Amino acid sequence: MATTNTRLPKVTQTMKKLLDYAEDIRRNHPEVWKKGGNIQGNDSYDTLKEIVHRGHFEEKDRDFVQTWSAWKARHTNHTNIEGMIASLKWLAVPDVGLREMKKVINEEVKKEK
Repeated sequence: MATTNTRLPKVTQTMKKLLDYAEDIRRNHPEVWKKGGNIQGNDSYDTLKEIVHRGHFEEKDRDFVQTWSAWKARHTNHTNIEGMIASLKWLAVPDVGLREMKKVINEEVKKEK
């Protein structure tokens, strides 16, 4: 486990809202959910869901936080549906912003019907 004195992040309202939106897509639009992902994205989503429901990060989450932070730093320029869903699974908002992210995802949901 990484040993460091850096502070763990806080669970924010934005994370809670993003989790609610992600859960809606995951449950109600599984074909859209599958477009952005791989096993690591799904595992990270499960980990983040647990943390958000708990309401805080714990010391045991420190290694995950390092992976999460690195993923977000490398994937800020997503603009297509695959990238947007991947970002959603990591509860990360790409540089284009949350509004654009939801717009791309919601357009894909409409195509599904």
